[in-house]
Amino acid sequence: MLVRVLLFLIFISTNSIASEFYDGKEKKSFCNKDIVFNSKTDSIEVEILNHRKWIEGLLKLIIEFNQPTTKTSDKGHFDFIINDAYKKYYKSKVKINYNKSNITCEFDAKVKITGDGYWHLDWDVGKPFVSVQVKLVDGNINNIVNFKLLLPKSRASDNEIFITSLLRYLNFLAPRTFYTNAKINGVNKKYIFQEDLNKELLESNSLVEGPIIEGDERFTIEKKFKGKNFYPFSISRISNHKYIKGDLPKMNKSLEAITLMNKIYIQSHLSYPNSIEKLNINPQIENDLFSEDFNTYESLIYAMDADHGQSHDDRRFYYDPINNYFLPIYYDGKPGILNYKINRLSGKKNLDYITNVLKNSISQEAVKGSGEAIQLIKNIENEKVLKIINQNGLKMTKKEFSNLKDIIINRLEIIKDIKLKKIKFKILDSYFEKFKNEKDLVNLVFANKNQIEICNIDLSDCKKKIIDYENVRYLYAQSFNFLKDKDDKIFLFIGKNKSYHEKVRDKKFVKYKINKNFNIKHNNKIKFNIDYKNKILDIFQKDSYGRAIIFGDKVNGWNINFFGSKIDDRMHAKRNYSNLTGCLTFVDIKFTNVNLFAENTKCEDAINLIRTDGYIDKINIQNNIYDGLDMDFSNLSIDNVTIDNAKNDCVDLSFGKYKIQESKLTKCGDKGVSVGEKSNAFLKNITISDSNIGIASKDSSFVEVNNSNIHNTKICLSAYRKKQEFNSATIKINNLHCHNFEKKIDVDTNSIVMIENL
Repeated sequence: MLVRVLLFLIFISTNSIASEFYDGKEKKSFCNKDIVFNSKTDSIEVEILNHRKWIEGLLKLIIEFNQPTTKTSDKGHFDFIINDAYKKYYKSKVKINYNKSNITCEFDAKVKITGDGYWHLDWDVGKPFVSVQVKLVDGNINNIVNFKLLLPKSRASDNEIFITSLLRYLNFLAPRTFYTNAKINGVNKKYIFQEDLNKELLESNSLVEGPIIEGDERFTIEKKFKGKNFYPFSISRISNHKYIKGDLPKMNKSLEAITLMNKIYIQSHLSYPNSIEKLNINPQIENDLFSEDFNTYESLIYAMDADHGQSHDDRRFYYDPINNYFLPIYYDGKPGILNYKINRLSGKKNLDYITNVLKNSISQEAVKGSGEAIQLIKNIENEKVLKIINQNGLKMTKKEFSNLKDIIINRLEIIKDIKLKKIKFKILDSYFEKFKNEKDLVNLVFANKNQIEICNIDLSDCKKKIIDYENVRYLYAQSFNFLKDKDDKIFLFIGKNKSYHEKVRDKKFVKYKINKNFNIKHNNKIKFNIDYKNKILDIFQKDSYGRAIIFGDKVNGWNINFFGSKIDDRMHAKRNYSNLTGCLTFVDIKFTNVNLFAENTKCEDAINLIRTDGYIDKINIQNNIYDGLDMDFSNLSIDNVTIDNAKNDCVDLSFGKYKIQESKLTKCGDKGVSVGEKSNAFLKNITISDSNIGIASKDSSFVEVNNSNIHNTKICLSAYRKKQEFNSATIKINNLHCHNFEKKIDVDTNSIVMIENL
């Protein structure tokens, strides 16, 4: 009898925890997990499927390059540009060999020749080599989908690894870059792997997607003006124009960005002295055109001898759609700082030479930012930077890095003491009037949404035209194939203003200082009251267009309440107004003991938290016709979240780390909690009712839940991959109570849901 009792107790104890493991029915693939590509041990193989045609194209390119006409008086320089005819995509297979994990992943891809100059071509041991552009059709490498495999000499070899590693450490925008071994059609060679400048670059730097501006090379490198270089027509274009996708707020913000930048370019052409190799910026164009650290960036670029990327056609900028200013993006600077001995970049004996070179090349902004740049370099943690540099494939000792720091600081000291001649900017009614001889060849284009105006060069004859919204993005990209009657004319898209004296940015938002720690910025559809004694900020929306932004340093101990418009204008409500998805948006703020409330909102997000961190006591959101709470690029702990009647997701978490101690979410039109884009979320004591999906984890995210009560949902838990640049997702849940559902678990092939019930 005693034995039976003991056996019964053992049975009960071993079954008191019921564990369930859910994954897809198909064979799981490790390639859809987050495997980190190690540039030092792993490798890439590219197989171009039409191998014969690829080699034929390469040989034709090499033959064209070796024509006598390409040679110049300088033996090391050639008058040769790779024609666009050679830059066609080929269907390919890309294999990623993860040696440590003993895993090989194979993806479909498209591959083409990339680059303009002869430095992207090489010939070794009887075989041609070329820099290539790779677009993965499925899969990713370290969350990167589009990248280049560049011949090292095309990017100044070790210098490129050094400068991109250092700039990223210093929180400047620079593409992820490292050495890698790559085998293309069976031929192995060392390449520089560099991500494209697009959405993934921005998101890896905690930035929302926005316009990326680059120089228009049609009239420089591409020689599209009578077959010659004509840099006075060098203006800008939007390189990531696909992101617009007919979205009107994105269209308007992109129009603002390119109009501003073209104004900067035209003023640079009107400046004296000027050069295509340096973009002269007129600070009088508009206030706060650039981020606060722009001058510091300029100083560092010149100090590291990377000014090749400072020219009109090589410049790259990101236009922040929330702060409405430009951030510089490092690209193709061809730095020479590691060659300091050969290039005479350091040493007292070269002081006069260095001073004269810098004096003739650096910008006014570089001089202004040199002091901040010196402090930035001095405060570098050497071991951390060295670890990054070595991981990216560049071997460097502590002594070598310390020496380079000293050289950079010495060059910054020289920049700091240089007295530059003041740049003079001419002001003309129309810059292009001086090119009247080209009246029959060149047309200027202006736009407002999808209405364009095509004018001759002196603006004496203009014709208005309506184009499809889909073609607006091509307009911003300086691509005019959609114009059926374009003939052989040259078109320059200038922006929205025919007059260069008009302000570009509309003063839709006004700023008010709440206290020394934070400010509010709002449009004219907002009013607010402040109770300083009790630390209460009440914000009232006059109609659904009202938007408010809280920004600054920190918010400590405040109750901030947002009251949506009582006008029933949901038919005309703007989900995204002026690129703000939140009715109430917090940006770059640290929270301490804050309470947030919102009700009756008609924006895409009632409350949107971007790049925030700290601790929030309570968030309460009632009645939003789209998402309730949206948090991006943040690291937050929240004690209590209550959301009722959000017509889309109640809580949407992206790109961050989040802890929520207690939450009650009811009537969520789509998901109770949606966790995505490589986020980690820890949820405790959560109740979700009357929603479509209870908890969803997607796109490389991990969700851990302790104590949950989910009822009246179609699906209790869902884990899946949605976006190519990410991988599978995981949910780990303890003590799940799910009642009255259509499907308990929905999980794709490679994602995982683990349930342990007490």
